[in-house]
Amino acid sequence: MQGNRLVFELILNIALLVLIANLISKFRIIQKLILQERRSLRSQAFLSVIFGGMVVLSTYTGIDIGSYSLNTRVIGAMAAGLLGGPIVGLYASLIGAIYVYLFSSPQAFAMASAFSTMMFGLLGGGFYPYFQRGKWKYQDLFLLACFAEVCDMVCLLRFTVPVQMALNTILEISLPMILLNASGILIFISSFNHVFIQQDIERSRQLQQASGLVRKCLPLLVNGIEDSGNMEKFAETILEETDWAGVIIANRSEIIACRQKEAEKDFRIGEEIPEIGVRVMASGRMETMSQVPIASPWYEWMKEYSLIAAPFMIRDQAAGCLIVWVKKQWVFRKSELELHQHLVDLSSYQLALFELERQKDMRQKAEFKALQFQVNPHFLFNALNTVSCVCRENPNRARELLIILANYFRYNLNSEAYMVPFEEEMEHVRDYLELEKARFEEKLIITYDVPEEIELEIPTLILQPIVENAVRYGMNREGRRIVKICAGKEAKGCRVRICDEGKGMPDEVLKKLMNGQPIGNSVGLSNVHKRMKSIYGEDNGLRITSSKEGTCVELCFTAEFGVRR
Repeated sequence: MQGNRLVFELILNIALLVLIANLISKFRIIQKLILQERRSLRSQAFLSVIFGGMVVLSTYTGIDIGSYSLNTRVIGAMAAGLLGGPIVGLYASLIGAIYVYLFSSPQAFAMASAFSTMMFGLLGGGFYPYFQRGKWKYQDLFLLACFAEVCDMVCLLRFTVPVQMALNTILEISLPMILLNASGILIFISSFNHVFIQQDIERSRQLQQASGLVRKCLPLLVNGIEDSGNMEKFAETILEETDWAGVIIANRSEIIACRQKEAEKDFRIGEEIPEIGVRVMASGRMETMSQVPIASPWYEWMKEYSLIAAPFMIRDQAAGCLIVWVKKQWVFRKSELELHQHLVDLSSYQLALFELERQKDMRQKAEFKALQFQVNPHFLFNALNTVSCVCRENPNRARELLIILANYFRYNLNSEAYMVPFEEEMEHVRDYLELEKARFEEKLIITYDVPEEIELEIPTLILQPIVENAVRYGMNREGRRIVKICAGKEAKGCRVRICDEGKGMPDEVLKKLMNGQPIGNSVGLSNVHKRMKSIYGEDNGLRITSSKEGTCVELCFTAEFGVRR
């Protein structure tokens, strides 16, 4: 009968703890603290006091059986470690151990009970990585609690004098203590399951929110972070899609855009960046701030808010930062931190793509400018010398040549367009050949087979370097330079072939050209080859056929990239 009463009262104690567990698990602050992976010292202390209080309550409501107080302190101590981690388990069990040692009775068991209480908390904390995030394996948890109670019995034997009293007590209480406390901790831990279920639901909601937010925000980054108009829309979109109170977007030196739901401060573009933004750009990592220093110029309006900041990283360098603020809470919600980091990471990728495209465009423009200013000094000298000679015999012809030469250089130096109509590029080629014709006279033979109208835009200065190469190296055995220019319309654009009857290109030169390697001091053909590939794709560079009978260079222009508007 005595045994039945002990079991009944022990069940009542377990029920009391489970009731408390159900109550505290409903508090949002407890849920947040349990779900946090990185807790502040204050958060850990708070949880330690909560679970330490449970250990104290379990000891205080213990069932006195004369020689020993039957209690459920193992549940609170182990739960502290399993739910709160090693630090919380250590401090909670320490609180319980101090109470047990000072106030439990009889005193003969005080040392043993205090030691085992510490062991319960450390044991739970040690298995925290295994059982955390609600992935409970109830069979393992039951066995772990049984093992803890067995260790408690061993402590009684080890620290209690006389040993016979400890042995008699163990024989009396061991079976109900082990079975009921092991079952009790299962029920106690299960009371917190809904916390982790809510976390999964919150993560699902957060994923949907993040997907929608990113879908709306990323297109606004196509022109980079310096586009203030898009950045203002970026900030507005963030506020519409989240619960955040305000947003600041900054580059390395100043605020670019700012929006807030409650206009508590009048922001101005170019204003100094808050200290937290400067720090995250220096460290390259997210940072939170729950208290702005009083000395900060931002203190007056930030004192009611907590801040989250993270940098936009491009090639391990901060290009700017995103700062958001929320109404002060006891802890930062993990979902908000993850959403902020997710948005910043994807934004960084988009900015990196923009920077890559910008660098590619700058490189292409630089190559284009280099080609524009790449005036062969020999050609200029020979053209002027030719005009000088013609002046003596035919002043009118000399005047025509000077006009052609002026048009030639005007096209080279003044053209800002990257794509030009096909007929304009051909007119430039004709100007060049007209000047060379005046120089070589009958020794230069040019044949055109070009339709009158090809409604297509092609890259500027794309044909002249190839024609120049044909004139320069296209001398046949008879000392004549024969150049043929053929163009034909195709379904997707047009194809141009420029051929000569020279000695052909050496294999090593042709191989270097196709591999994009420099060919002596000449960069004309390799430049054109690279430009064709960058505009029309890797498979659409120059196609060169060369033999001892001559060289033929083929270019394919597609309407997809060059339709005239």
